[in-house]
Amino acid sequence: MSKTADHPRSQSASLFNLIKSYESFEKYLARAVSMRVVSYCTSPKMLLELFEDYELEELEVVVGEKTDFRQEIKSAAVAKKLERLKREGKLRIFLSPDRDLHSKLYIIETVDDETIVLNGSPNLTRTAWSGYYQINCIDEFVVDQNSERYRAALDAYQSHLEYCDDEPFLEDLTRELESSDEPEEDVIERWLAVNEEPSTNEVRRFHREVTQQLGQMGPEVEADETIRESLREYEDRTRKQVEKQFRNFEATVTNTTFQTSIGEYGRSVSATYDFPKMWVGEDGLHLITPKGRHIEMTRPLPPPEQVREGLANVEAYIESIDRHAQTDDPEAAKAHLFEALLYLFWAPFINQYASAFGAGEVSGMEKSLPFLYIHGEPNAGKGTFLEFGLRLISDNTVTSPIDGRRVTGTTPDAAREPVSAFPVALDDVERAKFDQLGGLRNYWKEWNGDLFPAIILTSNENKPKDWFMKRAKMVHFKLMFPGITEAWLETRRIIEADNDLFKWFSYQFLEKPIRITDLKDTQSNRDDVLAQVRETYRELYEYAEETPPDYFPQRPAEWEHDVGRVRWQEGYENGYYSVSRRNGQLVASFDDTFAGYEIDNRFKQNLPQHIRATRSGSDIWITSGAEFEEWLGRSLAEPDRGVLSRVRSRLSGS
Repeated sequence: MSKTADHPRSQSASLFNLIKSYESFEKYLARAVSMRVVSYCTSPKMLLELFEDYELEELEVVVGEKTDFRQEIKSAAVAKKLERLKREGKLRIFLSPDRDLHSKLYIIETVDDETIVLNGSPNLTRTAWSGYYQINCIDEFVVDQNSERYRAALDAYQSHLEYCDDEPFLEDLTRELESSDEPEEDVIERWLAVNEEPSTNEVRRFHREVTQQLGQMGPEVEADETIRESLREYEDRTRKQVEKQFRNFEATVTNTTFQTSIGEYGRSVSATYDFPKMWVGEDGLHLITPKGRHIEMTRPLPPPEQVREGLANVEAYIESIDRHAQTDDPEAAKAHLFEALLYLFWAPFINQYASAFGAGEVSGMEKSLPFLYIHGEPNAGKGTFLEFGLRLISDNTVTSPIDGRRVTGTTPDAAREPVSAFPVALDDVERAKFDQLGGLRNYWKEWNGDLFPAIILTSNENKPKDWFMKRAKMVHFKLMFPGITEAWLETRRIIEADNDLFKWFSYQFLEKPIRITDLKDTQSNRDDVLAQVRETYRELYEYAEETPPDYFPQRPAEWEHDVGRVRWQEGYENGYYSVSRRNGQLVASFDDTFAGYEIDNRFKQNLPQHIRATRSGSDIWITSGAEFEEWLGRSLAEPDRGVLSRVRSRLSGS
């Protein structure tokens, strides 16, 4: 995407040009053979037209609007053409998942070997010019590619690109097409349907109506009681989908009516979606088990000795680390394990927090409803932990998580379809699979009052994509269980034991109103979303006349036992980077032995979410300097002497 030929008009500039019509803007596009573009609004249809109507050979676009760009693609035919251009290396689209980029920048190489830089207001969309008289103002530069101005334009473009996902848009569709035996059109249609709007997903509407019936039945509901739902207002395809879901169960599905028992409904949900039906009613938390049994998952406190036994069961499991695991920090490992368990106890109530936070209405609130990400090496016990936790919150009826190999692009939407509060636990998700979970970006932003399950993932991958990290609570199982039969048998006895601790917990927890002010951690000025879970757990210990173990996480374990902080501290002590202060920011400059991806993986991605930073070459620029030094536990750089002082130093040779 680069030519070196000079042109007589190189280095000319024309400032403050008024573009009053699409035709006057089109003259630039019509001459282009390659373009790099930053545009807030971008039309998929127009991208195709640039290749079909003009002589464009190569296009790279940074879409600045923070959205799932699939929603802009209106047909499978358009998606198919875009994917083919991407596969041929002619089109690359990059999305900014976490930050709106309102800039408009065009770097154009033309058929007559000119290089034109446009800096101004037009978006890369034809519809912006229709329906009213729009005027845009641009600066036009015709530049030599060896010039400072051209390099400055490329630097500006690159700076925008750094806010984007590493992987270009449509890459996940390419993988699905290459790995699927289905007809191409079916794969594309399914890909486009990811994150379908709740108002258009009638199967989700069907489960919502059933959930409302369940909520009205009260605590004494029996599994053989009948559910009825009219199907008159549903589309034919929805009735067929419902009929397919209940084909192997005792249910009646006609063109007008659906009827089955509560137990059969629950069995079908578990079989179809791989997790059971759970809901919170006015009288407590309810579960229909995979085998169709209804269980009330809230229970008043029994005599203290029973609570003591329940707590002892949890401690026995966590303390198996001392007896059987290999780890260089047993206290940290146990704290992270307990932290993950606290999240599992909180997960069924995440929709109550979504309501309190204004999810779906208040911008940015989705990041206050984190997914749980458990990472660690193979044999770190991640899958066994999920089994233990799922058994605890299901009365020992859910005995395994969902295999991470089953993750597809439809997973985020499928998780919400049955309208269940039971968490979706995906075990051993490979790094490549995260590219198919893009629908999680707007997961809570699309909350509309339906029950959305919390999402839990385990992986061997140290750090997934940036966009996911910003939406996840991350705990690290930094340990390894050797394959010893005695240890395995002991662990099985612990995790398979009946334990009603979660029922007593949920009873106490639901008695507490959600007060957002109670979530603020006074030591760090950050929110601890599990603060009320910790409080309830401490109350259970007090009721049982026991003291929480030293490893119980009084604050988030990932704060108190931060693996990323240790890496930064060790890196500083070993001289891997030096720190300076420039333009009011801290700059960590790494030596030449580190490649860019190593700096990202080992350092930038190990910064906590509240510390803002970007990488430029071998430097990490840290905007939140004071927070970074507080997190690291040391003061690093001298105060910035200012631009003039640095210039004087350079001129004087000092």
